[in-house]
Amino acid sequence: MPKAVARSRRVRYTPFGRKASNASDDTVVSSSNHTAGQDGDDPSACSSGSSPAKCNGAGSIESDNDLSLASTQSRPTVLHLFINNTRVMSKSKDWTSVLDPVRPAERRRRQSARVPGSTREEIQSAVDVAQAAQPEWAALGFQTRREHLLNLVDVLRKMTPAIVTCLCREVGKTVADAKAEVFRGLDCIHAACSIGPEMAGMYLGSDPTLLQTFYEPLGVCMSVTPFSFPFMIPLWSMPYALITGNTVVLKPSEKAPSASSFLATATIEAGFPPGVFNIVHGNAAAVQMLITQPAVQAVSFVGSEAAAKQVHDLARNSNKRIQAECGGKNHGVVLEDANEMSTLFAIAGSAFGAAGQRCMAMSVAVFVGSTREWIPKLVDLAESMLVGCGVEAKIGPLINRTATANVTGFIERAIEEGAVLLLDGRDVEIPEYPHGNFVGPTILTGVETYMECYQKEIFGPVLICMEVETMDEAIELINHNQYGNSCSMFTTSGKNAKAFQQRVNVGQIGINIPLIAPYGPAIRTSNKDSFLGERHTPGKTYWPFFTNTKTVSSRWD
Repeated sequence: MPKAVARSRRVRYTPFGRKASNASDDTVVSSSNHTAGQDGDDPSACSSGSSPAKCNGAGSIESDNDLSLASTQSRPTVLHLFINNTRVMSKSKDWTSVLDPVRPAERRRRQSARVPGSTREEIQSAVDVAQAAQPEWAALGFQTRREHLLNLVDVLRKMTPAIVTCLCREVGKTVADAKAEVFRGLDCIHAACSIGPEMAGMYLGSDPTLLQTFYEPLGVCMSVTPFSFPFMIPLWSMPYALITGNTVVLKPSEKAPSASSFLATATIEAGFPPGVFNIVHGNAAAVQMLITQPAVQAVSFVGSEAAAKQVHDLARNSNKRIQAECGGKNHGVVLEDANEMSTLFAIAGSAFGAAGQRCMAMSVAVFVGSTREWIPKLVDLAESMLVGCGVEAKIGPLINRTATANVTGFIERAIEEGAVLLLDGRDVEIPEYPHGNFVGPTILTGVETYMECYQKEIFGPVLICMEVETMDEAIELINHNQYGNSCSMFTTSGKNAKAFQQRVNVGQIGINIPLIAPYGPAIRTSNKDSFLGERHTPGKTYWPFFTNTKTVSSRWD
């Protein structure tokens, strides 16, 4: 069986020039570099690299110019609950460690944070203060609530260097990916602040009977968010819940909890009243306790398919509103008339950027007809992508050793089932970080639809290359897949693009671009098994999820 092991040497490869990198979903695969320190601090070394700044988890940067973080024996950040605008040390007996994804096996920098669970009493307290604060928060009115959110944007923007540094260290993001996440998160707040005209309701006064509609907040809303975008994804739901007059309890991922501390600090500095925004930590048990709280009215969840089903079912049984976004197997169809250079850059950036740890990553490339001849060039391009840390890195580490074992397990089982390994990222070597959770770009061919690697979301830098003869076969392949998160087509034919977007049964479609999660006023419209619940998110059609509608008919003769 052919096997091309990824080179251990770290090289930069720019066969197609700089221009095509724009289509690579914020992962630059070109000779263009970002300059470190543009925001006042240098987050260029992800995790515990050589950056002179360290994140204290509370929204500020601590200078440490005399010591290299590579050799600093600093204590791990201790995460607190955030209840009623106060940081609370949990009394839970269940604590977990967040390990540095770059140096998980090195004693000096093994732990980056200690995360508590939350006791039942602490979760009850968070919900109680949110419930108590909600009426006064709603009574402030839309414009005052919007002013608080705009202040929040200003505070978070000042924190951007610290947030970027924290994302690089705790999640292992590249600098470009971390900056993009902060930008999109702030844009979500701006989008939520733009919904005023829609919330005005409807008034029909031309008939003797007057008809009016009003939108009222639900009460307490909760959000459960994943490790992959720990700053941005909470802002998919939190601003919309707050702008409509609700209060929020956030349960961030225990794998990447520190970004939530910036949100806590920022809400205080932005002048939010106590109890409006709260944070509890923990695992699945904490989520279950939150959902079953009678005061909680709505649940927003983003995460794995298995967890989404459990959350959805529990919320339904508890009579809560629920929207759960989960797994995806995103296909990219390449037609013969596509632009070869930009298409290959787009596929590589989407499939391998963020180490494949995003639900919008392109995990299946479908080559139509003669475009199968492009696959060797794609392999060369993927092999050249810089794996490691710092400004020049294109692919960072996976979140932890469990994720690494999961991804490599998928690769091994794919080979056992008969897939052909064109590029093997399991043996990638990063001399500076020999124990890091790194998996390099991996490309599989000869994959059948019954294989595990095709049927399940891998959530790593693994791309399946499939070959078909016609566009009709490609559409049929996509429509038979259980997921409906996103897909893309690469073509120069407007006729083919229109036919594709009309016939394919996927909620989010890209033409000549690999999709990223829509932000700002755009809405996410995934379907099939990629979404459970009601009301797609976010954008201007998102806010009704957090409101009840009242219709009043009146007559005054």
